[in-house]
Amino acid sequence: MKKILIIAGEPSADLHGANLVKAIRERVAQNTPQTQGSSGRPASFTQERSAEPSPASVPGPLAQEGTEEITKQAIEGIYKPDDVEFTGIGGRLMKEAGVNIIYDADKIAVVGISEVIKHLGMIRQAFQTVEALVHKEHIDLAVLIDFPDFNLRLAKKLYKMQVPLVYYISPQVWAWRKGRVKKIARYFKKILVIFGFEESFYKNAGVDVKFVGHPLVKTVKMTKTKEELLKKYDIPAGTRTIAMLPGSRTAEVKRHLPIMLEAASRINKAYKELSFIVPVLSSQAGICTQIVQAFDVPVKIIIDDTYNAVGMSEFAVVTSGTATLETALLGIPMVIVYKVSFLSHMVAKVMLSIDRIGIINIATGEDIVPELVQSGLKPETLANMMDRYLKDKGAYSTMKEGYLKLRNILSDRDASEVAAYEIVNLLENAV
Repeated sequence: MKKILIIAGEPSADLHGANLVKAIRERVAQNTPQTQGSSGRPASFTQERSAEPSPASVPGPLAQEGTEEITKQAIEGIYKPDDVEFTGIGGRLMKEAGVNIIYDADKIAVVGISEVIKHLGMIRQAFQTVEALVHKEHIDLAVLIDFPDFNLRLAKKLYKMQVPLVYYISPQVWAWRKGRVKKIARYFKKILVIFGFEESFYKNAGVDVKFVGHPLVKTVKMTKTKEELLKKYDIPAGTRTIAMLPGSRTAEVKRHLPIMLEAASRINKAYKELSFIVPVLSSQAGICTQIVQAFDVPVKIIIDDTYNAVGMSEFAVVTSGTATLETALLGIPMVIVYKVSFLSHMVAKVMLSIDRIGIINIATGEDIVPELVQSGLKPETLANMMDRYLKDKGAYSTMKEGYLKLRNILSDRDASEVAAYEIVNLLENAV
């Protein structure tokens, strides 16, 4: 039995972690006949491994040649994906994927200096919980996902405890605090990056790196038609729907949603056929409901159905983060917004080495999506931006065309599958 520690400190990482766990189990099922090798160990981590997934392969490990027989054997018990056990920090999705969650990611999903200070007690408790686990149990490999401020500090501790480390969705050191690349090169056995340009950056710094593709490319899609969704959520046909995504953290919701709602209230007076929706995770539904009730604007809160909600919209106001890329992949024009505390903003201003915050704009090197940041994010400014894209069909179409440039940059690789291949390979070679 191999034991993997997996750390995902925020909702997007929880999604990627869950998909990675499933992919690792499937990869192990392909690699692992349950017979004893000459070493006395199960052949699961001693036999020759199967070929690396092709970047152009059909999504999913079970699409490869010969996997029908492998799948049949797995079902009959000859192959056992449970030869790998997962434990760590995560959320609902990772728990559903079979990870033993030792600390809830929602408790430490904060951003910004002042926000971190408020949650220092919980962050310290999370560190202590992981350390206690590693002292108690043998960990064969630790996979850290995104969440750099927490994970790099944890990596230092785990490195001293001689736990092999893999970073999946590495820190954006090319954007800010480039000095961190030295720590990454020292602590980690492998870095798995999601953008092609990141691979060359890390290679130049002497890091063992692999470009695996972006995990959202294979997961972001609608599951129902727009007509079905309008009926499901009781939104009149023919209305123009605007989605407002205030963020996945409580502090982000409190900071962004009131501004979004005030802007919605302003623009709602100029249009008769608008509908406003707020897609949120169930963990943020309560606080969103409280804030919405304080505003005189018709809004529907849609819980745990973000891709469908955004996909049926005509325009979106999106808090900077993973949701911006998801919105672009769904092809919905948007404006990116973000606001942090004054202290956090001043520190970021000093450390950032790029002028843009939206990953679409960063990856393409162009201002494809408008950004309203910090003092530039005001209800009247946001309302004017929404009004522009609702009226200007040319600007609306230009943004959608810009998304095609992003798709050309993103690989069609199944990131979870390629990452799983690399991780299982490390486990096998560790024997």
